[in-house]
This record gives sequence, structure tokens and C-alpha cells, in this order.
Amino acid sequence: MILLKILKWLFGVLGSLLIVTIVGGRIYQVRSEAADMVRFPPSGELVDVDGHLMHIRCRGDGSPTVIMEQGLQGVSTAWDDITKEISSFTTVCAYDRVGLGYSEPIGHTTRASEVAELLNKLLTGAGVDDQTVLVGWSAGGLYIREYHRLYPDKTRAMLLVESGHEQQQLRLPQSSDSGPNAMLKIARLLAPIGLVRLSGIVKRQIVYSPVPDHLKPRLIALYERSHVIQAMLNESESFTLDTQSEQPPASLGDLPLIVLSSGEQASSAEEQEARDDMQRELVSLSTNSKQVIAAESGHGIPYDQPELLISCVRELVELVRESE
Repeated sequence: MILLKILKWLFGVLGSLLIVTIVGGRIYQVRSEAADMVRFPPSGELVDVDGHLMHIRCRGDGSPTVIMEQGLQGVSTAWDDITKEISSFTTVCAYDRVGLGYSEPIGHTTRASEVAELLNKLLTGAGVDDQTVLVGWSAGGLYIREYHRLYPDKTRAMLLVESGHEQQQLRLPQSSDSGPNAMLKIARLLAPIGLVRLSGIVKRQIVYSPVPDHLKPRLIALYERSHVIQAMLNESESFTLDTQSEQPPASLGDLPLIVLSSGEQASSAEEQEARDDMQRELVSLSTNSKQVIAAESGHGIPYDQPELLISCVRELVELVRESE
């Protein structure tokens, strides 16, 4: 009887501590997020898209308008320095996909077709009705190709930066490491009660990332929001589905196209051969294309050689202007 009473008391104490931790952690997280948004308010415009606010920032003047599509789980803030440079010679818009950056979560996975549809609605809502040059890095390459497929009359040129490929899940050697997603699945439960924020893991990841230092405090604030980890998992799941197609990428016709590819060698000859083949296939999607090799870059060309990316954008913008 005494042991039973002790166990009941112990479980009662532990239960009370758990409730205090959850409630206190949630209050801490909500207050911290509110303070972050005061320190780092949206740099662009929030537009209602199907009942969810999406963030877009347009800078500069002139036509065509360059649309920047980030890589997997990326946010527009990370490319602020690049868009600033592009804005010196034309209009450029960067935005946050649902659940990331300043855009509200949508509550489900978004395949490439839905990403493209949401982008189109966002551009319409933001009053962007110009002809566009589409720039997509990594997963963003799939998204802009899908946008062009759905809205071909709106696209005048395209830059694929280390772009993903619709068949890469089937053709690249598969890693057995499921660690990152497994950790994210745990972290999504802890983020709303402030434990991810308290752990400092987001700060450590971003501090040691190649993003320019002056952007890091804002990025930390954005990635410590309660809903972001679930949004990252949703996007990762969608991208996996989008890159195991039995069909090759769709033709781009004679659309002006630059494929900007990494010059860094992959970890194995098998992987390198598969990557080279898929990059060449992307070049062949248009009869008006060329490939540029970023000799000093790995996958992160926007951070390793941003000036090369900007140069390719400028080339396409001038090409579009000359054709008008």
C-alpha cells in the first residue's frame, strides 16, 4: 500500500511537471515568436492566397520581371543580397512557399503542380502581370518548369541552378541515412512548446551555414517558428514524390534556357555519371539552351558563386529585351 501511494504521488508529480513544461513552453514560444516578428517584420508584402497569407518581395524596376524560386525548405530572405543585385538592372520578386519564411502554413503536402498554381495566384494578387524570367535552384527547378508547363505564355526565359530532376529518386544512388527527417519528425512535436528554440539547434545550423552573416539573425527567427518544421517535412515528402516520375521532364520548346551546374565532383563515379546525365537532359529540354559550369561550386551555387548566377540572370534579361 505504501509503495502504491508513493508511485501515485510520483506519477502525479511527473504529470504536473509535464503540464507545467508544456504550458510554460507554449507561452514562451508564442511570446518569443511575437518578439521576433517585431524585430524582423516581413520585408515584402503579405497577399491572401486561398485564405492563406503568402509573402512576396519585389524590388527594382523594368521588364522582364525575374521570379526567384528557392531550393527545398528554403526561404526568400536567404537570397536578399542576390535579389538586391538583380534589382539594379530589372524587377525581381522572391517569395516564400507555404509554411516557410513569412508565408502561412497550408496544412498539407504541396506537389509541384500546386506550388505552381499558388505562385500564379500570388503573382496575380501582388499585381505582377509582366513577362517573367524564371530562376529555380535545386527543387525550385522542378517548380518553375511546372509553372511554365501550366502558364507557358507568361515565361520568356529560364535559369535552372543545380536543378533537381523529375527522375532523380529512381536514378541516383540511394542513401540509407534517414537521420535528418527522423530528427525533424521529433522536432516538429517539440517546436510548439519552445524546446527546439531552447536547444539552440536552429541557431547552430544557421550560424555555420554559407548564408551571409547579416541575414542570419532573421533566418534564425524564421526557422524557429512553431509550424516551420512540419512545413519542411511536408515539402520534403512532396519533393520525393515529384522526383520519382517514370516520365522525363517536359520539353521547353525553344525557350531561352541556361542550365547552371556544379563543377564539384560527386562522392562516387556512379553518382557523378547520373548527375551529369540528368543535367545534360535538362539542357536538351530547349532548342535554345546552353550549360554553364560553376567550377568553384558544389550544390550551393547561390552561396559559392552568386556573381555567376547574377551574370546568367542578366544575360537572359538582356536576351529577352533584345527580342522585343
